[in-house]
Amino acid sequence: MARAEDIVKAGSGAVLVWGLLPDDGSPATFIHRCFSREGWRESGLRERLELCAGVLAWPLVMPAAVGVFTWYNGAWVKQRTGKGIIRQIGEQLRLAATHSLLPPWYYIFELYDDEKRRRAGEYLNRFETKRFIYPFLRKYNGGLAVPAQRSTDCLSDKALFADRCGEYGLPAVPAIMVLDQGRVVRGEAPLPAIDLFVKMLRGTGGRGAQRWEYQGAGSYRDHTGTVLNANALIERLQALTVDTGRGCIILPRLVNHADIADLSNGALATVRAVTCRNERDEFEVTNASLRMAQGRTSIVDNFHAGGIVAKVDLHSGTVGPATDGAMALGPGRGWCDTHPDTGGRIAGRTLPYWRETLDLAQRAHALAFADHVVVGWDIAIVSDGPRLIEGNKGPDLDLVQKSHREPVGNARLGELLAFNLRRTIAARSA
Repeated sequence: MARAEDIVKAGSGAVLVWGLLPDDGSPATFIHRCFSREGWRESGLRERLELCAGVLAWPLVMPAAVGVFTWYNGAWVKQRTGKGIIRQIGEQLRLAATHSLLPPWYYIFELYDDEKRRRAGEYLNRFETKRFIYPFLRKYNGGLAVPAQRSTDCLSDKALFADRCGEYGLPAVPAIMVLDQGRVVRGEAPLPAIDLFVKMLRGTGGRGAQRWEYQGAGSYRDHTGTVLNANALIERLQALTVDTGRGCIILPRLVNHADIADLSNGALATVRAVTCRNERDEFEVTNASLRMAQGRTSIVDNFHAGGIVAKVDLHSGTVGPATDGAMALGPGRGWCDTHPDTGGRIAGRTLPYWRETLDLAQRAHALAFADHVVVGWDIAIVSDGPRLIEGNKGPDLDLVQKSHREPVGNARLGELLAFNLRRTIAARSA
């Protein structure tokens, strides 16, 4: 994924385009210009050569990309809006040339809508945040003194994350067993007589996740119908760590609060809350979305793994309509007010324990991960309140901008990212 984002970054031409943007004083423009200037300065020789090659290849690659994504989406957009294919193609090329917004995001962010397209310069790109802003702010700790011991590994390793949360008294999902390189490195048999959830120790997007429901008599059944006893399950996971070269963690399976149980196909629905260091060196929640699984076989709610996502109002905890992330390769499900599997009402639903959920995200950042400027938290709301699932050092803003139906570049998150970038650059130069 990281390599793919590097290719997109080079192919976008942003390193050149954004360097030519006039300074209008807005946070979004500052971030774009900062990416162009500081991103180039922080790059090594190989990356600079790739960026130059991307600019040179732009006249060949971009028309091809426009053709591919128009093929997948153009007819649907024309049917819905009346906007012709030729006009869609022209708008995509113009956005790519003036804002480095590539064809997939023309459809993902619905920029065929004229009102939304007027704010195209306010969108923050994945390659911009994940391949520059987040690493840059981590490297220099947002302009503050870099602590001797960093918490980064605890955001990358799910077992370390659970440990660190426990050290600070933060409610998180405890590890039952950790396996790596064919061995059990933490925990002991037998496995408890409860439903289990398995994740890769290091990984994103829900890849490799497994759910095992307890069947009684020491046996477990996964979502495909496979039944194993406890010893056989452990042996299977040991073999998995050898085959993949990646460790895994066994956790108790959580179930959502009864008030929102119908907002999922049975998989755990989670809140993605983004927190960012502000001007007072406190941590505030800038955006929140509810992620829900859909489909009969899906066991994770991840947006890029087929899940749907909806904006949550920060003040009230009220949920908006939901959408999926399939638009780049076809129209997908579009927007829905009810859950496609259960029929449960999404839009207008108020989440339980909402203030507690926001408070948990802020406390987790301030207490245990204050050496990071921005963190995306995955939080489950269960019967007794919110529970931390994961922390993400590089939160996906596609999820936020898609669910909110607006860019974040000049919103509160963009303001704070620009503030922290300015402070970082000033501190580095001092």
